[in-house]
Amino acid sequence: MSVKRLPIRVLAPLLFGIPVLIVGVWLSMTWNRQSQKAVTQLAEQSIDEIHRTTSDKIADVLSIPVQVCQVNKHLVTSKALPLDDLAAWRPTFVHESKTFDMLSAVSWGGADGRTVWVSRYADGSTYWAIKSDSSSELMEEWQLNSDGEVLQDTRNQFEFRLQTRPWFETPRDAKRPTWSDPYVWVGGGSDVETTLGISYGIPLYHADRSLMGIVDADYSLNDLSRYLGELKIGKTGMAFMLTSDRKLLATSDGTKIISLEGNQLPATESDNPKIQAAARFLESQDSQYDVSTNINVDGEVFYLHASQVGREVGLDWQLLTIVPEDDFVGDINAEFARSWIISLVAVVLAVGLGLIAAQWLVRPLTNIGDSVRRIGQGDLETRLDIQHAPEYTHLAAEINKMAEGLQDRLRMQKSLSLAMEVQRNLLPSESPQIKGLDIAGHSTYCDETGGDYYDFLDVGGTDEDTAVLVIGDVMGHGVAAALLMATARGILRSRCAVPGSLADFLNHLNEMLVIDTNGERFMTMLLLTLSAKKDTIRWASAGHGPPIIYTPKDGRFPELDGGGLPLGLMEGEEYAEYWQPNIHAGTVILATTDGLEETMNEAGEQFGKERLQELIRDNAEKTSEEISQIIRQALVGYRGAGSQDDDLTFVVAKVL
Repeated sequence: MSVKRLPIRVLAPLLFGIPVLIVGVWLSMTWNRQSQKAVTQLAEQSIDEIHRTTSDKIADVLSIPVQVCQVNKHLVTSKALPLDDLAAWRPTFVHESKTFDMLSAVSWGGADGRTVWVSRYADGSTYWAIKSDSSSELMEEWQLNSDGEVLQDTRNQFEFRLQTRPWFETPRDAKRPTWSDPYVWVGGGSDVETTLGISYGIPLYHADRSLMGIVDADYSLNDLSRYLGELKIGKTGMAFMLTSDRKLLATSDGTKIISLEGNQLPATESDNPKIQAAARFLESQDSQYDVSTNINVDGEVFYLHASQVGREVGLDWQLLTIVPEDDFVGDINAEFARSWIISLVAVVLAVGLGLIAAQWLVRPLTNIGDSVRRIGQGDLETRLDIQHAPEYTHLAAEINKMAEGLQDRLRMQKSLSLAMEVQRNLLPSESPQIKGLDIAGHSTYCDETGGDYYDFLDVGGTDEDTAVLVIGDVMGHGVAAALLMATARGILRSRCAVPGSLADFLNHLNEMLVIDTNGERFMTMLLLTLSAKKDTIRWASAGHGPPIIYTPKDGRFPELDGGGLPLGLMEGEEYAEYWQPNIHAGTVILATTDGLEETMNEAGEQFGKERLQELIRDNAEKTSEEISQIIRQALVGYRGAGSQDDDLTFVVAKVL
């Protein structure tokens, strides 16, 4: 009995069509695997950067309680804070609480039981509490107004035993500066929100080594949750922090960290299944830190990364990020599905066209597979040039776009990281502390980097009661503007070592910049000298608007005029120095770039000088920092849903 065989016209296309199917699927899977690897590596690098940035942020904010305690230790030992008059401590503690708004309390506990503190609760209210009688068991407490003054009708008394308080017990028993364990409290006359906090205390001793008392500063860990919530972790990922015994400290998605009974929740008891799964995984590991792995949560695969944070300030905490795997490879899998469909279409064509069609289809797939493999191995210069079927041409174009996008992202990440680092280091970290003057500066860029600049100069030969302020604005934005700003700052700071007038500084700076810019780029600048002991200010301008001066005594804004060309435009430009008298106590001086007045609302109307002057007039009795915050809030409200189109930089100075 003969066996029926397929005719050659059917068998030949099948013999070549089936290999095409196999090759197409294999190439698609190779592309998918290599693409997943490349994207996953980039995602892991991004998460590593989040961990490094968060670790630095935590080290920065938690260094504040340490520094405040060290300052208060010096004030106590130098008797600037007298132990026999605890009531006199209130202005100092109020000032520290306002200056470092991340602190929830600044405290002193004496070995004799006398206690004093200024505390800020979760509802934003601030309280002053004092126990000046060591024989009494009652603590007296008052709410404070925004100026730090006691509201007499808010007086409250409650039983208080210092020796049982964690912030006092921990450093007392350790006999060295140390952190307390995290603890929970509710305050401010409301139980709407509980606060998880941590305190840092330094024990002070008499000459005979007997305990004098404890200086303490508390930090609210609720702020860490807010910070984590601002992070972009994949598309739907989350971050949370744990203590060394795996209790929750902070979460990015608002997951509860405090139980209904008011205790700190263990991670394994969280109502978030991702946190539970991560905690159980950590319990099964020998190493508690630097974990990078995949875990399964309710049938979905998540990427888990853990690292140690807080080590720089003596804390043993852990930061964890958990991101669905689909956040990284979901698009790749979708593209793989499309590639598989294309391969299937190729097989259908191969069956119809035979050997020639099979070869015609396999060749571009091979090229694509080789190129994708090279891209997956890190060769981002690889480009595909396929003039073939529209599907393959489109696929090649998309792969080329992917390679270009990955290449651009890497370059942009390196460039912006460097530029942002430069910008952070160039602007002042704090305002100068000059007796008789209150100064605050602020700068916000509309891009990652900008060309606005302000500084407080240390000019040779200048009196200690004199402040020299500078504010500048480089044409344009971005890295080029930031580099020109950095150059001008370096030249100006170098010139400050030699005494001279403000006009001398601008003359010198202009000559140096013209050499570098050839007149093609420029910047404006305003220099201003203000003294607490003189009733005159001096200023010089290079194409920059003069300072705005408000004298509360007569309610006037003197009109100032004068100045020269912007810096970097013309060689040999000579600048002049101007002066303005009648700068008495209460006078407010505002130096600003044009971005402030030119802020537009949704209707295209500028904020304008008149609105700015009205803000200053209405708030002239407030501190410079408060005026700064009011200006920023007013600009945000005026701008509405519109975007910030220019850098915003200004310095507020007030004669006390």
